[in-house]
Amino acid sequence: MKRKIAIFTGARSEFGIMKNLIKRIASDIDLEYSLYVSGMHLLKEFGDTFKEIEAEDIKIHFKMPIYTENKAPDSKEFSNAIVTFSNVLAKDKPDGVFIIGDRPEAYAMALAAHFKKLKIYHSGGGTITRGAVDNIYRYNITNLSTHHLATSSMNYERLLSLPTVIKDDVYFTGSVAIDAIVNFLKHPVPISEYLKGLEKNFCLMTFHSVTQNDENISEIMNEAIETILKNNFKILITYPNNDLGYQEIVEVIKKWENNHNICVVENLGSNRYYAAMYSCDFVIGNSSSGIIEASYFNKPVINIGTRQEGREADENIISLDADSVSVNNVLVKKFNEGWTPIKNNNIYGKGEAMEQILNILKK
Repeated sequence: MKRKIAIFTGARSEFGIMKNLIKRIASDIDLEYSLYVSGMHLLKEFGDTFKEIEAEDIKIHFKMPIYTENKAPDSKEFSNAIVTFSNVLAKDKPDGVFIIGDRPEAYAMALAAHFKKLKIYHSGGGTITRGAVDNIYRYNITNLSTHHLATSSMNYERLLSLPTVIKDDVYFTGSVAIDAIVNFLKHPVPISEYLKGLEKNFCLMTFHSVTQNDENISEIMNEAIETILKNNFKILITYPNNDLGYQEIVEVIKKWENNHNICVVENLGSNRYYAAMYSCDFVIGNSSSGIIEASYFNKPVINIGTRQEGREADENIISLDADSVSVNNVLVKKFNEGWTPIKNNNIYGKGEAMEQILNILKK
């Protein structure tokens, strides 16, 4: 009898990572899946990204709207999410739930699955991001999970040190995102195939709000845009998550979106995102993708502020305080030196995570 795994996704970044894993589970003789789609996927403001899932010809079994448009999540929505997810689990009756990362909706799903006494397979535990409230959600998910799929060796060791974790249930799989990147790089596609005018001399920019510290990210973003444009570079900007304070970042984006050297895309989707990483000269912002994925494209990354502080970083990362003067000085220096590719050290695996995770799900 096949084991049914409920796969939960609440944001575009998660689906891009797990897309190929879902397809592999769908074709496996020992497994079947139910796909639960919720969170930002169902918000028009962030691109209705459930359509990207449907475009991949992947079946969505349950759509579970929990958030209100143009509003950061609150405690009422979180509580309602737990009830909604519990009802779906009772109806679907999976053998386990697969969760990636640290979003509040992922935490709500972990709580719902815990009270249903289900196996919880969590990818991304052990990570530290001191500047984001996600740090709290992630460790709470870890404490609720039964199986831990570490994405880096440091995260693996950190999980083993936790007294609440059973050591035999901790695995160093690497990140499934790296599997997808390795496959993409076998036959890379430039972003100009999707978006015209970005053939060369452009950077990829993604900023999220900082929920644990007082950092004026919108001001830093605005001044960074001015400096980059003065150096005759174009900028491809993607939207933030719907964390508290995201509206200020969106306001900066809307201020610049009509500039002919700015390209704004709410959601690139995984293929276009990898194409952007492949084609750009450098990455700037405070997104986890700049820490994890960008190194596999050998791209220099300017990581700003504390949002990703504590996350294991490769040699391509230039980490700066959330200070406009420091950011401007480094940008000017790097434009004078040139944006030289930097070889990565495979911190987040070598592209073999999927096979390991499939074997764990089958046990």
